[in-house]
Amino acid sequence: GHQPRAARLAPPMARAELLLKGKRLCALASGGVLITFAVLSLVGCFISFLWVTPIGWMIIISSIWYAAFGGLMIAMQLGYGAKLITANAGFLDSKYGRAMFYFFCGSMAGSSAGSHDAWLVAQIFAYINWGMCWFVGILELCGPKEKVANVLAQHMASQLPVEHVPAANALAQHVPPSF
Repeated sequence: GHQPRAARLAPPMARAELLLKGKRLCALASGGVLITFAVLSLVGCFISFLWVTPIGWMIIISSIWYAAFGGLMIAMQLGYGAKLITANAGFLDSKYGRAMFYFFCGSMAGSSAGSHDAWLVAQIFAYINWGMCWFVGILELCGPKEKVANVLAQHMASQLPVEHVPAANALAQHVPPSF
């Protein structure tokens, strides 16, 4: 027979895991694209001798920021230097701060796509990067919590009864967990 719509959809935990993996993949790709744009901008600036003009120096400075923010995006996703990052950029410790960071990085990359001097391929990649950054920012604000996913993954690995995992109980009852 015909399955009800709810039975055809993935269970909530599977959807949450899929969204978290998509968020992580988009953040890693966006960081890589930002670093690539920075390197290409610097190479183009020095090859064309644009660095001798004030506009060239603006390109150099913005490229350094692109590379720094791209590296920060990758480091946050891979878990490198988490204590150092939050000690020096405490706003990245909250979901609102991380969301605003990704919105800013996406807008920064998107604004470079508006340049009439940019190649069409670079403009397309910049707009894709803008979308990925905003997707990650929206998921930071409204998406599933990674702490709950990690606690549930630890539960699955340890095979403890679910009643001993507070976050799993809260998720099963659709109540936000309190950590």
